[in-house]
This record gives sequence, C-alpha cells and structure tokens, in this order.
Amino acid sequence: MKKRRTAWKVWPVLASSFLVYPALAQTVNVPAGLPPTVNATYQEVGMGGWTPPTSTTTRQISGSGSVVSTTTTNGSSTDALQSMYSQSWGYAAAQNASALGVTPDALAATCVVESGCRNVYTANGNSSITGAFQMSNGTYNEALQKALASNPSLASSITNTGISGQQDPATQAVAAAQYLKDAATSLQNAGISNPTALDTRAYYNFGPQRGAQIATANDSALMSSYVPSNQLASNGISSGETVGQWKSSIAAKMGSAASSPILSS
Repeated sequence: MKKRRTAWKVWPVLASSFLVYPALAQTVNVPAGLPPTVNATYQEVGMGGWTPPTSTTTRQISGSGSVVSTTTTNGSSTDALQSMYSQSWGYAAAQNASALGVTPDALAATCVVESGCRNVYTANGNSSITGAFQMSNGTYNEALQKALASNPSLASSITNTGISGQQDPATQAVAAAQYLKDAATSLQNAGISNPTALDTRAYYNFGPQRGAQIATANDSALMSSYVPSNQLASNGISSGETVGQWKSSIAAKMGSAASSPILSS
C-alpha cells in the first residue's frame, strides 16, 4: 500500500497582509542618568527646525562607577564650566571648590576671565601674579592656609601646601575658591544676600574695600571713582567707563556663569 503524499499549497504573501503589533513601552531606571547629548555647533543642511539643547549636565564618575558630582549649566559647551572641564585639571579644581562650599560654575567664571582657563605665567618680573586663577604669592598663600584650616582633608588632594603649589591649577583653585568665599562673605555684610560670580569680580580684581564699593555702586558711576588711575589701563578700563559698562563687559566674558552664586549652600 502506497503512502499518500500530502500536498502543500504555497499561498502568495502580500506585503499589505502583515500584521504590525505595537511595541510595549518599558521603563528603565538609569542610576547615573542618561548619557550626555551632542551639542551641535553647525547644523547640517536639511535638519529643519531642530534646536540644540540649551543646558548641559556633566557627571563626574569615580573609579567604582558611582556618581561623584552632577553639575548642570545653562548654555552650550562653550560656557565657563565646560571651558574649565576641558582642561586636564578641571574636574579636580571643581571638586576642590565644592569641598569649600563654592560652586564650580563661579570658580570657572573667574578662571575664564583671568586666563581663559589656561595656566598662564606672568611676564612681569616685578609681580608674582601667575597661574590659571592669576593670584599673587601673598594672596595665594594666605587663602590656601585658610582653606586648609577650614577643611584639612583638602591637603590630600593638592600638590603642595607651600608656595610651589601655585604652579598647579587644581591646587591654586583651592586658594581661588577660598578667596571667592571670602568675597561672598564680605558682600553679604555689605547687603548683597546671595553674591554671584559677577558681584564678586571687583573684590577678586581690586581687593575687599573696592570690591564692596563697586558691587553696590550705581551703574552710572565711573569706575575711576573707585579704581586708582594707574590701575585703569592695566585692567583694560577707560577713564570714562561706568560701573554698568564694566559689569557688562565682565558678564559677556563669563557667559551664563556670571549669574552663578558663589556659595553652594
């Protein structure tokens, strides 16, 4: 008896006959947050109305993979904090500032104005002002010792507790952050409740007394009323420049970091 073969008929399958099932949404928790997106500088032709993100979130990750710090800045990657982070010592400088209660944005704003966040050595043999934060040896040493007294644990994160540490930007950042902290305290005593990087600029540039005077001055007042004539030109200030004009020029250099508060808490 012969076995009967079963005939299989092949039916043509039309593309339109496929059934499309909707994908099920799934929520995934990402402990360290989503990865950073690319900030476009030049858009490609045909990209339409796409707009690059206006804020940047930067996370510092430890060797074990945990998040050490998270900082969000309003603006593009050309802002002060991103400029400082682009340096090999940038993250260490930011961490040292945070340890003193100073916001990394405010420290970076000072760094950008002083040196463009580069470790610049003075060309003037009569001055000891040097480094990424352009501090004199005397101011640097005094501020560094004060910072180490308030937070001794910082000693383990810096190159040298002596004046030679001035040549290391991350170490100099400790002194610069302490000086900014002193500036904020001074301006709070002068009536400015939450001093910003822009508010403290005159203190950092011209010292405590003039710093408070300029920070609280009317915008129409002349800078020459507070800064000695022999210091105007060396600081790029014209004789007829007003306080408001000077602040505007500084704010333009600092970018969005100009409004960053000095104190983190």
